[in-house]
Amino acid sequence: MKLYSTVRVDMKEHEIVRQPGVFARLQRAFGGEPQLATGRVRAALEAAMLVDAQRRALAELGATDAVALVLDDLVLFEDRDRRPDDLGDLFLAFHEYAPAIDADFRLLRLTVEHREAGIHYVIEMQARTEYAKGESPVRVIVSGRIAALEPARGETADAYRARVEPLLQDRGLFHVAQASFDSFVARIRDALARALPDGQVSVPQISVGLPPAREPARDRRREQRPEDGDYDPHEAHYPNPMFGMLGLAMLGWAMAPGMLFGGGGAGEPASASADAADAADATDDGGAFDGGAFDAGAFDGDFDLGW
Repeated sequence: MKLYSTVRVDMKEHEIVRQPGVFARLQRAFGGEPQLATGRVRAALEAAMLVDAQRRALAELGATDAVALVLDDLVLFEDRDRRPDDLGDLFLAFHEYAPAIDADFRLLRLTVEHREAGIHYVIEMQARTEYAKGESPVRVIVSGRIAALEPARGETADAYRARVEPLLQDRGLFHVAQASFDSFVARIRDALARALPDGQVSVPQISVGLPPAREPARDRRREQRPEDGDYDPHEAHYPNPMFGMLGLAMLGWAMAPGMLFGGGGAGEPASASADAADAADATDDGGAFDGGAFDAGAFDGDFDLGW
């Protein structure tokens, strides 16, 4: 199950225009108005101000497990050992490089993780000084997964299924997770509004469900580009094998509308939706799913989580 939201922070900006060339000057000389707009805008952002504001907002929420800090192509901090409560170390690492960083950076990314109420969050702030008109200079991506549904290190496919299958029957688990996630996103929004009083903070998107199906799992990392509108920091830092071949079939069956949220179309009882979901065949490249029995094929070993 994927929990995903973005928090948008709008700042003062000005439009970027092209320098007038010969034809633009001639057009203006004859009373015309040349079109110099580029469709892009620029915001006056300072990296130090953004990092400090994000640190204050995250500390207020108790989200102090730093993952990475990247400025353009320069990695300023990376927690390869997954040490807890190291947001202060990230802040110190940034200020070691701060004198050499100017305000004309392209992309600043600050990523932390947090566990609360049974949900594993990965939160990434992205800031850009130049961007397309209509977008925002700062966005905070909040991506969460129900921790109990994440495979453990060294857990076999059979052990994972035996542990998770009863959880998938519990409709309350998903409803509670969504309510907890919504509350957490609202708290992030409010904390950012206090840390960035000059910005306009809003939450344009909250979604719950499965991530979009992708082609081979080996391409997942390549497809994860921070600039993309659907970039998921949780998937980028914690790729989950259960969202691959077996996972999409298993979770897709378990989250059928009648089974998970108690109903299908208008006037259709939940039991009818569940029966229809059980009767449908879902297939993918990794085996067959025929109404509840998995054929895992050649996969009978441990999950390799890449940790």
